[in-house]
Amino acid sequence: MNPASEQQEGADSRERDVSDGYAQETTIAQRALTREEATELVRQRYPAHADTAPCAACGSVRTAPFTWRRGFRIAECRECGFLWVDPMPRAEDMWVFYNRRRWQPYPPEVVQRKFRPELQVVLSCVPSGSWVVDVGCSHGQFASLLRARGYQVVGVDIDSEALAYASRQYGLQVYQGDLSLLSFDRQFDAVTILSSLEHMVNPFEVVAAAARMLRPGGALIISTPRGDGLIPSMSRRLFLPALGVWEFLSPPSHLTYFTQRSLAAMMRRTGFQHITFYDRARDRDYKKRELREALQDSQRGSSWVGTLYLQLRHLRFLARCMRRGDMMIGVGRKPMGDGDLN
Repeated sequence: MNPASEQQEGADSRERDVSDGYAQETTIAQRALTREEATELVRQRYPAHADTAPCAACGSVRTAPFTWRRGFRIAECRECGFLWVDPMPRAEDMWVFYNRRRWQPYPPEVVQRKFRPELQVVLSCVPSGSWVVDVGCSHGQFASLLRARGYQVVGVDIDSEALAYASRQYGLQVYQGDLSLLSFDRQFDAVTILSSLEHMVNPFEVVAAAARMLRPGGALIISTPRGDGLIPSMSRRLFLPALGVWEFLSPPSHLTYFTQRSLAAMMRRTGFQHITFYDRARDRDYKKRELREALQDSQRGSSWVGTLYLQLRHLRFLARCMRRGDMMIGVGRKPMGDGDLN
């Protein structure tokens, strides 16, 4: 069954007499639930989707339920392809999620490999010596790479332990909190949000805050997973109907999911112009682990379907040649003035 059919079936079931749902809930409350039953109970908590918010990326109201992953419902914009966890967790919940877990810093050699594409983009479009704020800086590794090349860098994150490490290890000036709620006594030449925007409950507000703190002509640089990359696109079309899972979705760690079109739309709506995209690929080992975890979550796939699904990782070279990797780097400029038009 394809996702559209599943959505229609779910919509039909929600139109049944509400009392039937209560009766079912009462019956199964006395015993352990299967995964499907537990998911259905969550679905009953939100029986109608009429209250879906407009798309945070492009502003369209053409949004609808798409699928589920790990008990979280995912909504989709029919205009730009933006996806998000719906209902969105509260900021307080995600604060606890990140501050109650322990994250080990990446080894230096991993940092160099992981951020090499983003570093090259910064070097190509932001002059050395510029002031940069790194949003979602975690343990400060990327900020330290920028400082080693002459940039003036401050870091922002919500993880108190990671920020303490960044301050202690690199002497980085750090701020804890949501970027949209912070204020600074200066404007910046660039804002970097690398592999972080997808973790945030309010990406539009964060990008808008980046626009406010940039000087005219300043650059916003965002790297994030790309839902319309070659491998995610093939996985969605060919394997989501058969397996019932899509590895691109990983809530609650990732809360929002972009296509190139949706990220461009969000940047334009917050005032950025001259938007350029650079192709980016996931690390090979990460991609392999991502596919395996999704297959483990599936309860549908036969052995041959699962085996074929895992072969998607071998398409990384083709995706790179087509410039359709499963990540992207978007760069936008804050206008210089009223005359600076696309």
